[in-house]
Amino acid sequence: MTSPGTATDSPLITSIRPRLHRNLVPLLDESSCCLPILRSTCQSILHHMDPQSNAGNLAQVISQDHGLTCKVLQVANSIAYSPQQMITSVPHAVSWLGYDSIRSLVAAAHLVEQLQHWPTRQKEFHALIAKSLLSATFANELGISTGYPQLGELFTSALLYSIGDLAIAYQDPALFEALEAISRKFTNPDTRILQEKRLIGIPRLTLAQALGQMWMLPDDLISLFRNHEALPIGRWNGGFSTYRGIVVGSIQLIEAMTDPALPDPIEDARRTLLRGSGLSSVSFTDFMTRATDRGRQLINSMGLALQFSDGAQEAASATETDESIEIQSPSETTVREQPSTPHTHNLSAAPIHAMPVETLQAFQVSLQTAEDLNDLLHRFVQFLHRDAEFDRVGLALLNQNDSDLLVGRRAIGVAPLAPYLRSISGSLSREHHFFLSILKQVDPLLIDDVPARTTGRIKQDFLKVWKPTSAIFTPLRVGMKPIGLVYCDRGTSGQPVMPQDLQALQLFFAQMTINLNRLSDIL
Repeated sequence: MTSPGTATDSPLITSIRPRLHRNLVPLLDESSCCLPILRSTCQSILHHMDPQSNAGNLAQVISQDHGLTCKVLQVANSIAYSPQQMITSVPHAVSWLGYDSIRSLVAAAHLVEQLQHWPTRQKEFHALIAKSLLSATFANELGISTGYPQLGELFTSALLYSIGDLAIAYQDPALFEALEAISRKFTNPDTRILQEKRLIGIPRLTLAQALGQMWMLPDDLISLFRNHEALPIGRWNGGFSTYRGIVVGSIQLIEAMTDPALPDPIEDARRTLLRGSGLSSVSFTDFMTRATDRGRQLINSMGLALQFSDGAQEAASATETDESIEIQSPSETTVREQPSTPHTHNLSAAPIHAMPVETLQAFQVSLQTAEDLNDLLHRFVQFLHRDAEFDRVGLALLNQNDSDLLVGRRAIGVAPLAPYLRSISGSLSREHHFFLSILKQVDPLLIDDVPARTTGRIKQDFLKVWKPTSAIFTPLRVGMKPIGLVYCDRGTSGQPVMPQDLQALQLFFAQMTINLNRLSDIL
């Protein structure tokens, strides 16, 4: 990133002061009460994103702040980053997430900290900062996908792009809301700028440019504020064109994804990024899914929330050729109650033990005819119930756009279904810490005393509904990516789960995993 600009470019401030709405003029005054806070925030963010900073110093800064340590460890342990073990120290988190990701987390935390200074502006600032964090994550992930050499520059620019809006929201919330309405209503840049001039006297980006000069923001970021025109529809040609395309394109996409309007603006913004980046349809979908997931984890770790529009989830996973596993929320999942049909547990009589070769052959034939991943997983749990004779089997899958959300999808051998599915649904970081640890495993795990082994680490509703004693928990993966888990027990017969049961499950599990990866084009 080029060196910071200076506040000597005062002709701009001098020229806009007479035209600026009187309620916003104090923003151009160094004595304005919001400026020291925002200026110090910008400088803290830029300090940590400076290429001269190092991992050791950053780890020390994090370790001295208990709240920041918790945020970093929460993100590091999220399934979005797919660690295969629990990360319990800041140095381990730095080595696992990478220096750029850790710097981004610290920079984001500095921006979020400012919420405490303006308790009366919580509503406006929550949404603004959450969108800034998500835009910065998208810009960073798109930079990774396209091989952009300075990822920190992308994250910082997208994060600080809305700093002018924060100042406006602080100074006059009504004007800020009116400006937001203009952005939603007018998509043509010339028309939008005209409406902004009528409202506040100058384009909002011109005000952001002036504030950026006052706060000594980097020249490249100030250059973004100078460019009011729409992004071109076509391949970026490197340099400032690629930098602007990634940063502004990511911001526009997030604005569309969080707007309750029709999904057309989402598709337009997505198409601009796809064509500009030059990524293939499949690579772009991977970027969208990963960026959405990691952005959500970052927002959650900062204690923020962001409401997506109805078309956002479809846009996050849309491609011309790809089909992905369908994930529904618990309230949307259609369930049919099945009567409980407990087995009289006779280990030697179970088909997988009495006729192992024939049973596995039938299982393999069934998997090969599965139409998609949902169908394959449905057949897997059916065979566990019928041919391995587990009394109860539950299947939960991760939401494809939010890997912190586990969704109960199927349960066999229980009635009524709804409470069982709800009990295996929920947030991994807040409700299902034990399930989170299972998803980090590779192989099935037999737990001989579930209540004792999960004390304080599992949703109480799960223990209340399932009343587990011993059970087997099986992580599901596509390649190295966790997608969900399967729970098996003998709860209705009162029999404990035995090592022989684990061996039987592993036979089915091996075949299922091969076919799961085959359907996902990994094998």
